[in-house]
Amino acid sequence: MGLKEFKIHFDSPYATYHPEQTVTGKIILELDSPKKIRGIKLSVKGEADTYWSTDREELNNEGRYINETDVVTGHEDYFKAHFYVLGSESSQEIELPAGTHTYPFNYVLPPNLPSSFESDFGRIRYTAKAVLDRPWKFDQETKVAFTVVSHFDLNKESSASEQVDLEENKTFCCLCCGTPPLSVNVRLPVRGYVPGQAIPVKVNVENQSGVTVDTIKLKLVKIITYSATTPRTEKKVVDLTVSEVSKGPVNGNETTSYEQNLDVPPLPPSFLNHCGLIDLEYKLTIEACVSGLYYKNLRAETKILIGTVPLSNYQMPSPPNYSTPEFTNKSDEAAQGGMYPPIAPSAPMEPASYNPPSLYPNLAPPTYEESQFRSRGLRDREESEHVIGAGDRFAPRYPVYNFKPSE
Repeated sequence: MGLKEFKIHFDSPYATYHPEQTVTGKIILELDSPKKIRGIKLSVKGEADTYWSTDREELNNEGRYINETDVVTGHEDYFKAHFYVLGSESSQEIELPAGTHTYPFNYVLPPNLPSSFESDFGRIRYTAKAVLDRPWKFDQETKVAFTVVSHFDLNKESSASEQVDLEENKTFCCLCCGTPPLSVNVRLPVRGYVPGQAIPVKVNVENQSGVTVDTIKLKLVKIITYSATTPRTEKKVVDLTVSEVSKGPVNGNETTSYEQNLDVPPLPPSFLNHCGLIDLEYKLTIEACVSGLYYKNLRAETKILIGTVPLSNYQMPSPPNYSTPEFTNKSDEAAQGGMYPPIAPSAPMEPASYNPPSLYPNLAPPTYEESQFRSRGLRDREESEHVIGAGDRFAPRYPVYNFKPSE
């Protein structure tokens, strides 16, 4: 058989890195019999791709419109590097004895890289592939993906710390008359959050309409804008719900106030800076779902920022207080000791060398957790089906913080 195991192992426990950081690891080769090779080559690359099919009508030679399906694509290269960890392209044959062989490697990532991202219509992906260069025989290859996270510090974004107040009103037509309004008010302490935080959403509903509100739905939604360049320029926008909570009902002529926490799962940061093909934004949506066949639901939304470095003045939400009759303002909260007891700021850490100023001494370093969105595989179009690991599904990892109220 010869080759028993062939794999790439990263030194980072999460296989997660940041721009300008050094990626280090080992190529591990286990043989159960001697093997002749020219060398072992490692290739690392970062790239973005977009791809989807689109339907269009086209006039044929007979003057009839027919449906045509096109595939549009886009591609960006961020870096490509190839180097030998053993031997070279011009080396003489090397005979490796049976046993386990380990070959360390390192590669310094360039600056200004976008964060890893996987979805159905596009990806930003970073991979490493090791190749056993065998003269006069097919090369043997193994492939693995790793995560790159480009930091988005919420403290450097002025709008991240602003309070959010969102109000929407709706009346319903009943025969020839309109009902009194259904009013929904939503308040957030800040606009910017990081994975691991819970967005504390205060909701006030004044339902004077007489129409029953079955459910109030709160959703954290990511908005992905894909760009294609070949064979023509085209854009595609997709909304995906990543977190959701709901509460109800609210009967007609009833008023209620409550608070719900909307969890932020492992997510890439807003904007995907330095990528020209994929843009990423987040929003909080609220929907009051009403009874009645001919009534439309009340809907409203507001922008949310997702970062990798939390706000230094972040405050933990208190447990929901369902008996609160109305919202208090900031000055009332301060006078009462705060609806949001403060947590001491923390220094976000990363798997290896990232050491920003110590803003948060009492907040534990983040873990790096897998995204809920995975690749369908790592195989490129031109790659052989025999590449080890190319069929594996890959989920990028993003920093997730564990916030706990201060004692």
